[in-house]
Amino acid sequence: MRFSKGMLELIEELKFQAGQLPLDWVEVTGKAAQAYVGRLRTLLERAGQEANEAELRGAASDLLALFAGNHDEELLRRRIELGRKLGVAEVSLEQMVTAYGFFFGRWCDELVPLIHTLERELKSFKYGGTSLLIDLGLLLLGYRGEVARQMQMFSTVDVLTGLLSRRKFEEELQQAIEFARCTKGEFSLYWIDIDNSKLINDIYGYTVGDIVLKVVAGFLQESFPDAFTIARIGSDEFGIVLMDTGPAEALAKAQVLCHGIAELQSRPLGEEGIFITSSIGVASYPHHGQALADLMLAAEVAQVTAKRKGRNRAQLIDAVDESTNPTVVHERILLLREALRSKECIVPFYQPIVDLETGKPLGYEVLARVRRGEKFLSAGLFIEAAEQSGLMKDIGNIVIEQAMREKKSSWAKSKLFFINFSMRELENRETPGFLADLFSRYGIRPEEIVAEITEREAVLDINAMHAFAKELTDLGVRLAVDDFGSGFSSFIYLRYFDCYFAKIEGSLVREITRSGRSRMIVENMVKLLQGLSIEVVAEFVENRETAEILRRAGVRYGQGYYLGMPVRCPGNGD
Repeated sequence: MRFSKGMLELIEELKFQAGQLPLDWVEVTGKAAQAYVGRLRTLLERAGQEANEAELRGAASDLLALFAGNHDEELLRRRIELGRKLGVAEVSLEQMVTAYGFFFGRWCDELVPLIHTLERELKSFKYGGTSLLIDLGLLLLGYRGEVARQMQMFSTVDVLTGLLSRRKFEEELQQAIEFARCTKGEFSLYWIDIDNSKLINDIYGYTVGDIVLKVVAGFLQESFPDAFTIARIGSDEFGIVLMDTGPAEALAKAQVLCHGIAELQSRPLGEEGIFITSSIGVASYPHHGQALADLMLAAEVAQVTAKRKGRNRAQLIDAVDESTNPTVVHERILLLREALRSKECIVPFYQPIVDLETGKPLGYEVLARVRRGEKFLSAGLFIEAAEQSGLMKDIGNIVIEQAMREKKSSWAKSKLFFINFSMRELENRETPGFLADLFSRYGIRPEEIVAEITEREAVLDINAMHAFAKELTDLGVRLAVDDFGSGFSSFIYLRYFDCYFAKIEGSLVREITRSGRSRMIVENMVKLLQGLSIEVVAEFVENRETAEILRRAGVRYGQGYYLGMPVRCPGNGD
């Protein structure tokens, strides 16, 4: 056996570096070798081969010697010979890669208590890891010839669960599409995500996490013995195809499946049970897509929607609602990415907030618009795509900075700018600093900026909410509750935060001309807010009658198409 000059130089370097490892090998090698032997035995038994214990332990000993810096030719020959035997046993390349990933993970777990964070030690450990990769390469050298066709990075079976792999699943899904197209039939696709898999891995480790995934895989096979295909399509995600199953039936079955998964209790740690929940997205052919990519996207979007709605539920993709239609969302994401490359395509529009007594604007709400040719797309057309793609922060920053520049215009002087912040902004602790920098750079008086905190999403972390609000008020920014009356969070805001404005939710305002109940609700909300010395703004004021009812109810400010449309430049503000 001959090695290149470069390979020999690398081996010499590895010998030296691995020899510097400050490890107590007696303490560590036992468990690591046992893990390696166990995984090799499993691979051979799956391939129907009898495992020779002495040979397995010899293989483990060789691997540990290689890791410790022993790279003599006889040892390397034995590693290549082991690769040939594994090849003859039809152990696939993907199985070997998975086995090495498992072994290296277990090795790291055993070494963590022994390694201090000194740079030299970590560097030496890195060289030991490189030795493992070289060893994997040596094993693969033994695959040449008799099992060359098995040297594919993607096998048809997921090693951990025994289900189909992602690649094979997509092939099966394409067959289902072609069959349904020929027979003019229908079928449904499930995209199943295990909600708390990351938490399980973080608390109990990946070995327990793998056990949970195998439990779920087994339950899926038991629940759908006649499924067209079941596969593991991601680290903690599964896919199922059910033929001759329409949207309504598929959703009903998915809800039963979701409930069944929630009742599973895996007990890999003895008496302590691990509870599992899932978010399931449902899409159907041909209703939600007729191409493989469209169907998978639809099911994944439905799964993400289920997760956003609170997890532990099943969600059918809504093909009628353009905000969740996967094709439409994808097109809008591409449009937003293109607009972000040219920042001139994302601009602020301004809608006046008017004093109902005088007709004069108190200020303007800053609204994001995306330029497309000669037209401007309103936020309602792209906000869902922006949030799903993680682009909302970038769009908001561009619009806010441009609004701060335009705050010095003659029409905007002494007027308030109302800027909307969603619950997701609470997670971005950079926002107050970003605003402070803009105030300094453009000479803005903070008291002329009103931060609207929307209630479209529930308050999940009241402490984060409080910290965010405090940082803004410390800057001098005024706070406003947006969509007041749309949920119970409104009253949490009133209890904990010093709000200057409250904007009454638009659907209530729209109904006051034809619903006595809505009018009574609005009138009593106004009394409550006035009792707390909070200025009231009514949204969606769309006609004179609505404006007059609000004015008589004591509402001082209004916003809506009757009072003023959103425009790019309000002119002199009259």
